[in-house]
Amino acid sequence: MVFYGLGSSDASTLRFPVMVEYIIVKKSQVSLFKIIPFYYQTQNGDYALYKKKGDRLDESRLQKTRYPDLYISDADKEEAMAELIAALNKDFEQKVAQGKLKEVRQALEFIVEEALTPGQETNMNALPETLDILLGRYQNDNQAMEYLKKIESNSPILIKHTVNVTALTLQFCFSHKFSESDTRQLAMAALLHDVGCSQLDKVLIETEKRLTDEQFKRYITHPELGHDMIIQSTDFNTAIQKVALEHHERIDGSGYPSGSKRLTSYSQLIGMIDSYESLTYRGKRFRKAKKPFDALNLIKEEVLQGKFSKDLFKKFTFCLVK
Repeated sequence: MVFYGLGSSDASTLRFPVMVEYIIVKKSQVSLFKIIPFYYQTQNGDYALYKKKGDRLDESRLQKTRYPDLYISDADKEEAMAELIAALNKDFEQKVAQGKLKEVRQALEFIVEEALTPGQETNMNALPETLDILLGRYQNDNQAMEYLKKIESNSPILIKHTVNVTALTLQFCFSHKFSESDTRQLAMAALLHDVGCSQLDKVLIETEKRLTDEQFKRYITHPELGHDMIIQSTDFNTAIQKVALEHHERIDGSGYPSGSKRLTSYSQLIGMIDSYESLTYRGKRFRKAKKPFDALNLIKEEVLQGKFSKDLFKKFTFCLVK
């Protein structure tokens, strides 16, 4: 949204339009903002102040959703995003502490959704804190494996796929006693492996039909898109960038986008987990969802064809049955 105002009214100066952009706030997020000023749109299309900076909305109005569509100024966007992510992480920390697994999964999905929303790529920088919260609660817990299995969910959307892949990655790390540093790096790589898909038409991600040749050409651009997004929007290291770029590559050179054979160990692992999760979590009209055993057999065939490492496959299978 754009509002046109006027500059100085001094006769000796030129009058010029001042353009101010406004961004609508999701109703599900209104209660999370405590500092940022809110605006609303008047009947004549102008924007007026609804809440001053630092003021809080009345709780009774929040509970009954008794307020108009609210907006933030583009000038406040960075501060608003920082406040939003801080609030989401605080809520996530409370859910983790309470041990309510359904709520933990939903809160994590919400945070990942914000990080993958086009135009909000800088939110990816908040994910390390999210992982610190998750790992701080679960890494040394004897029931960590059970928690992670329950966090996995069956859903067609990209967000839940991302959370599932992250849960399986953490399960692998815990099973094989990876260091805290490596676990955090791999979990971050898993969270961002498909970030490039956020730049694609939604139909390419959620279609029940087999992609046409033209659609597939567009779909296979997502690794490079994700790689570039991570470089441009974060300071995450090369290992995480590589996973976004290489998770569809295979060690025999049969993958995409470049047919590379020299892949990082992180890319090989996330690539295998991504394949397994995609086979098991959602069926399509042309392909039913597989049971875990059947999915592993399909991946085993690719191992025998030289696409995946035999040693990695054994380790992944071990973490699933342990």
